[in-house]
Amino acid sequence: MDLVSSFAWIIILTLILTALGVLVMLLITLKYYWGTRGTPPATGAERRRQKQEELKLRAKQIEHSRKHRWETRSSDFFDNRKNAPKK
Repeated sequence: MDLVSSFAWIIILTLILTALGVLVMLLITLKYYWGTRGTPPATGAERRRQKQEELKLRAKQIEHSRKHRWETRSSDFFDNRKNAPKK
């Protein structure tokens, strides 16, 4: 009889801990998606403004990459300098 009782307590404890874990995950999910970090989708004007900002930043990145070209490494395996002399 004592074995059944211990087994029942193990099952009850497992169910309580599982329910507690589910509630914590639900709370975290709700707080993440609908809490301080979650915001409703942007309106049309806000989306257009964000798109213009992204385009300006992208143009700035492209201009920077044109002015600052990549320095290629030598094809020699042991020469690890970036601006190795041309052969």
